[in-house]
Amino acid sequence: MLKPMTTPTHQPLSFTSLRSKALAMLTRREHSQFELKTKLAELGADSTQIETIVSELAAQAWQDDRRFSEVLIRSYVRKGQGTLNIRQELKQRGINDKDLIEELLAEYDWFALAQHTRCKKFGEELPTERKEQAQQCRFLQYRGFSSEQCWYALKNQLE
Repeated sequence: MLKPMTTPTHQPLSFTSLRSKALAMLTRREHSQFELKTKLAELGADSTQIETIVSELAAQAWQDDRRFSEVLIRSYVRKGQGTLNIRQELKQRGINDKDLIEELLAEYDWFALAQHTRCKKFGEELPTERKEQAQQCRFLQYRGFSSEQCWYALKNQLE
């Protein structure tokens, strides 16, 4: 006879254990406050514990949304992603400070990055056929570049 399946009963984690897990997450990679809160909630922490832990980690500079945003933007720039995709990713990860986002994005030359991304994929020769231009423009738009940045990349040689 089969025994009925029972789900194991998990004891809620202590505050110290939750804090240690949050710190361990931050040692592996940067997390936004939103991500950290979500992961702590998944571990069974209540809202008071979550707020206490996250605010303590932020006060000790172990968690910083600005630093998280800088790292994420740098990573996406290396991958050849444009501002539209980066803004969307930051929003999904709980970074909603428009001034911070604009300040950090202003540090990059997005026109040059669009050019570099196009050249890396299609070579340095500029497209002459309308079909090639459309294909390359769609590629750059998919990567998150604006129309202006795309057309700049299609009309100007890499410097």
